[in-house]
This record gives sequence, structure tokens and C-alpha cells, in this order.
Amino acid sequence: MEHNMSQNTIFKFTSRGVARLSVILLLQSLAFSLFAQNSNSVGINTGTSTVDPSAIMEVKAETPGSTTKKGFLPPRLELKNQKDKTTVPIAAGTEDKAKAMLVYNTKDTYNFSQGHVYTDNYYYWLGDRWERMVYTPLVYEAVIPREFYIEGKTKQEFTTEQLNPSWNNSPVNGPDLPLKFVETPVLNRGDIFTKLSNENFQVNVTGTYDMSAFVHYNPRSTEEKGNVPGKPGVSYAKRAFLNLKIQRQEGNVWKDLVVVRAAWGYDAGGFVKTATINSVSVRLYQGDKIRLVIQSPYKSSSQGAGKYNPYTGPDSNHPVARGFRALLLDFNL
Repeated sequence: MEHNMSQNTIFKFTSRGVARLSVILLLQSLAFSLFAQNSNSVGINTGTSTVDPSAIMEVKAETPGSTTKKGFLPPRLELKNQKDKTTVPIAAGTEDKAKAMLVYNTKDTYNFSQGHVYTDNYYYWLGDRWERMVYTPLVYEAVIPREFYIEGKTKQEFTTEQLNPSWNNSPVNGPDLPLKFVETPVLNRGDIFTKLSNENFQVNVTGTYDMSAFVHYNPRSTEEKGNVPGKPGVSYAKRAFLNLKIQRQEGNVWKDLVVVRAAWGYDAGGFVKTATINSVSVRLYQGDKIRLVIQSPYKSSSQGAGKYNPYTGPDSNHPVARGFRALLLDFNL
């Protein structure tokens, strides 16, 4: 009886227990192949090799027994801004405990008050904000300015009818006349702008820009005449004024961003003069459309009323007739 019981016991152990033991041994073997441990360290894919004693965790790319290599894939998400505590919930009072938490951001989001976040970048929590990890390409980007510059070297003429408003209409300002740039950009570091046409440019990167522009212009205001026939109250003088403007399109309407005025004094209306927009900071957004225009501000101007049309164009003293520059200022390092 005892012998039979012993046989039954052994049989039960070998049929059920061995199966369980096999699973346990398999899992243990797998664990040791994936995780090598000493008293204070954990190794992943380290096999039987010793984990570096200076590391709390060591990860190897190779799985033991395989030539396949694998990488580390961190949490990927879309941060709303640098102060975002909702995408990854961070409760009030626990901000410091979450320091050094690491994520990979997958979307450009522009927020001037809470801080921009940029796609395809690692961010770590600093206790009060998400900070982008700085690496060599980013430093290079900061050192080398992101700048757009284009020159116009062709002659562009205008007529009195184009420059001057209708004589019986108000307001006084004439129509906006876009300046043309048939050339390719001289600079476009960082691809911050796109030339859409000879008259329009598109902003590719949201940010604060330092913008400037110039135009060499001859108003051809060479005729002096009082009480111009058919134009009541209009007198021509040998002087001229010109508005130079940078505009942004809002819906279907072009609106002024920057306006400067140049003046030609008496008897100077037949000479080339430079109208200049000096350095000015403007906030632009991805997708904005920009253009450079001129405008005659007074209907009594004699621009183009003489023998020749007003123009902007190159000559021996001015090889470049007009130019437009935009420099991206802000970097969220």
C-alpha cells in the first residue's frame, strides 16, 4: 500500500509538477537571459555578463542568442506648450518629484505666453516646465542665423494712373503696388520663407522676425503745373512722396505691418532716392503671406505726369533696385 502510494505520489509529481517546474525554469532562464542582476543593478539583454557596477540599469541592443539589435523607444506624445501639466498629468505640489521625466514630442505647437514646443525633440520636465534637450544640430541652428534675403535687379515701371488715386475720391492714398522679385532668394537658411510668386512670400516658421527692406526709386516728378485740367484742386509740383510698406494677408485683405515714407524735395523729383525700412521686430506665424509694396500718399503728386514713367531699377550706382530681408530671432533652446 505504501509502495503504491509512493508511486502515485511520484506519478502526480512528474505529470503535473514537472510541467509546472518546466514553466518556472523556462521563465527563470528567460529572466536571467534578459535581466542580469547584482545587489544594486539591473541589466536588460545583458545575458550572463556583469552589469557595469556604476549603473543602476544597463541596456544592451543585442538579445542574447540573436544578432538582431533593438533600440529604446520612449513615450511619444503631443505637448501643448512648455508649461503643459495635463498631457502628462502632474499634480500640484508634485512638480519637483517629476523632475527629469523624459518624453518625445511629436508636434510643433506655438505658444508665445507658455513657450513653444517643437516636433521630433526630446523634452524633460524641469520642475516648472518642459525643457528641450540640446544636441549638436540644435546648437548649430542657433549659431547660424535663420535668415531670408531676396534682391530685385530688374526695372519695374509705374504710371500716373497706377500711383495716384482717383481725383475726386477720398482717402488720399493711392493703391498698393506690389514690388516684384523675379530672382531666386540670395539666402534662405532654415527654409524659413517660401517664394510663392514674384510678389508674395510665405512664412514657414512661426516666430519673432527682424525685418527690413529698401527700394531705389525715381518718381519722375519733373513737371510743375497749377490747376491741372480735368482734375479740380490738383496742382503738380516738382516734389514727391512715397510710402514703402511690408504687408501681411489676413483673409483676402492685405494689411500694413510696417510703413515708412520717403520725400523728394523741390526740384529733386527727377532723381533716384532710397526708401528704407530699418530693422523692425514683427511676430509672424506659419502660413502667413507677406509682400512688399509702394504707394503714392498724395494725389497732387506729378509722378509720371512728365515724359517718363516712375520706376525702381538698377543703374551704375545702384546694382540692386530693391531688397527684402527677414531674420528669425527667437530660439526656444
